[in-house]
Amino acid sequence: MEVREFFNAAYGATERYWWRKQRRYSADPADHSASLITQVVLRHVRGLPPGRALDLGSGEGTDAIRMALLGWEVDAVEISDVGAKKIERFAYEAGARVTVHHTDALAFDSAGGYDLVVCNGLLHYVAAKEQLIARMQEMTAPGGCHAVSSWSTFTPVPPGHQVVPTFPDDEDGAITRAYRGWDKLLHYYERNRLEIAHEDMEPHAHSHIKMVALKPARPSRGARRPAA
Repeated sequence: MEVREFFNAAYGATERYWWRKQRRYSADPADHSASLITQVVLRHVRGLPPGRALDLGSGEGTDAIRMALLGWEVDAVEISDVGAKKIERFAYEAGARVTVHHTDALAFDSAGGYDLVVCNGLLHYVAAKEQLIARMQEMTAPGGCHAVSSWSTFTPVPPGHQVVPTFPDDEDGAITRAYRGWDKLLHYYERNRLEIAHEDMEPHAHSHIKMVALKPARPSRGARRPAA
């Protein structure tokens, strides 16, 4: 089974597959006790003027819609036909403006300049992680923020998820290496956490690599070079 087919079925089987609680679009970190990465991102953007955001593997669009409601210009990329349609519908119902790109994340092309890139739950379906992360980083403005969550190899992939190809990463693997030199607001390895985000499978656990990191800013124009 392909990932597109898997999520078409999952998203078509229920009104909301992810983020079923009522305050899913809240900008208050206290409303997201189950998602540390969401709390960190919201605390970071709270002090920033609205910028440009990219949500890769947007699912049903919750992260994208939340940022759009904060005034950000948001591009949401989703491979699932059903998911892409739900993002458009949910955004309309929430009164948010989100530009939806129905395509594979590796095929998405943009001039970049993003101040925030969210990649939550996508990279463990991508074999060419280095390629996608490099592209994400190229599309990010200096000082821009990345929020990344992906399965690690600490926990075996549960049987219910083995119906599609998956590519968990080692804790010190491609994801961690790609962000060396970036300033970390969050970098931790979550191990054997019981899955509570969806209810379509037998009880199971995942381990994750979770990161919120800032791209190094360019040196200021008037910065002095160190003496030789």
